[in-house]
Amino acid sequence: MEPVAYETMHALQEKHWWWRGMRRLYQGTLRHFQPVAKGSVLDVGCGFGANLPVLSKQVAQNGLLVGVDASHEALSAIPRRAGLMLVQAHADALPFRCDSFDTVALLAVIEHVERDDKVVQESYRVTRAGGLQILLTSAFMLLWSHHDTANEHRRRYLVSQVDKLQRAAGWRVLRTGYVNTAIFPAVALVRLWQRRSRPPENAAYDMGPNTYPLNRVLEGLLSLEGWLLRRGMIMPFGVDLFSVAVRDHDSQ
Repeated sequence: MEPVAYETMHALQEKHWWWRGMRRLYQGTLRHFQPVAKGSVLDVGCGFGANLPVLSKQVAQNGLLVGVDASHEALSAIPRRAGLMLVQAHADALPFRCDSFDTVALLAVIEHVERDDKVVQESYRVTRAGGLQILLTSAFMLLWSHHDTANEHRRRYLVSQVDKLQRAAGWRVLRTGYVNTAIFPAVALVRLWQRRSRPPENAAYDMGPNTYPLNRVLEGLLSLEGWLLRRGMIMPFGVDLFSVAVRDHDSQ
């Protein structure tokens, strides 16, 4: 990710509707599919640690919360506390033994890497039987824009592509669907216009509006979409794509 994009992301993580709404989606999903905290939790590509407080609620009393990121700068900005381990490493070469974690998060990771298949395989390898993976990524190449360039994205996905990727690694997919469906038409129009009018060299991190009234409305819409997804209502499109999968006891 470009340095300016990294700084902008860090500044937005606490209060921006997208980040707040996504954290509510993660928390609701984990409560639904893994209602009892168990073992240790791994956040792959943890960045500045915005999702660690949510994931910490899934850590059992004697478990450990581990954040992994390739950026030393990002890891250095995360406050240290008991029960938290931070490791600098790449998502496709995790420095952990097999069957080490009960929950693994791949949140906005696979779109950044060349070998997305290797990342999902590594996640499967370090997860214990019965453990969960939650995965978030960007949806629809139609929405490709300067925002993706600034983020150093390599691709955006369809549901079928993410499901195929996970199943090939051994995961049993419990739910995959699009989120941020309500804003998709507006985002699509803006991104198409930007592709025509904005030179590639002017790429910038762009998460859309961040004003108080609209912030609350968009956060609420995203929370509602997460609730519908957990109950099996799959939307036909969305700006983002979310999936939850389980590693069954009959490992590869």
